[in-house]
Amino acid sequence: MSKVEDMPKYWRGHREISVVGNDGSNYIVKIRFAFPGPNNTGMARIFVDNENKRVTINYIKGPIRGYVINYISNNTIISQWSVNINPLFVLMKSWIKRHFMEGANNALLRIVNEAETTT
Repeated sequence: MSKVEDMPKYWRGHREISVVGNDGSNYIVKIRFAFPGPNNTGMARIFVDNENKRVTINYIKGPIRGYVINYISNNTIISQWSVNINPLFVLMKSWIKRHFMEGANNALLRIVNEAETTT
């Protein structure tokens, strides 16, 4: 969960992540989202807190703004979202919300499955 470059392997809504800058546990990344079109790139700040098993993604530029916090608590992976979408996508808001929830669930399952096969 904490290897920033591997995020697209689990979070399939991210087609590509390029680290633009990093200062220890803080990263600035450029994201190319999986959907096509001219509005499929953004920037985010990612903070990896290995000690507390927590990754915070703050989407600062692009079609999605807000944050996602992924962490482990009591042997459970939790993903909390507080994001807004670009007004261009408002007509699809309910579909996007459902799609994000399914995608997050699938990503967490991929993380758990990989963890189980490596331990």
